[in-house]
Amino acid sequence: MSITEFKKDLISDVRQIQEEMDLLFNQLSNWRKMPASNRLWRPCTDVWENDEQVVVLVELAGVKPPDVSISIANGVLIVKGDRRPVPVSEGCCFRNLEISTGRFERQIHLPESVDSDQVKAAYKNGLLEITIAKLAPQPGMAREVSIEVEE
Repeated sequence: MSITEFKKDLISDVRQIQEEMDLLFNQLSNWRKMPASNRLWRPCTDVWENDEQVVVLVELAGVKPPDVSISIANGVLIVKGDRRPVPVSEGCCFRNLEISTGRFERQIHLPESVDSDQVKAAYKNGLLEITIAKLAPQPGMAREVSIEVEE
């Protein structure tokens, strides 16, 4: 690749990034103009696993457990619900407004080894902890695949 070709590719890549950033900022601008009731926010989520289980921790301060639903479909854990705004006195003027309210949804792709019939959820101190047991490894689960050589 010559320097000229490299520069053309680089300029093309930078233009593509610029177009994608413009699109992102337009979407963000439109999102902020939407009524709060139509916006989705994404609560912070940690996911870890060991040999026995997968653990999903979702930060949901201020959300009441009855306002949350948890489901598993096609290997995806779906946590969704609604955080209602804290009531304020009439005539208040906000100096800072950062806490997201309204509908939320998180989708977490799970490993194939989870047992979707063995799920537990607990809510404590604003954190929703979902524990999903893993299936015991099956002796026939791993297999070797041969490579076919085409000539």
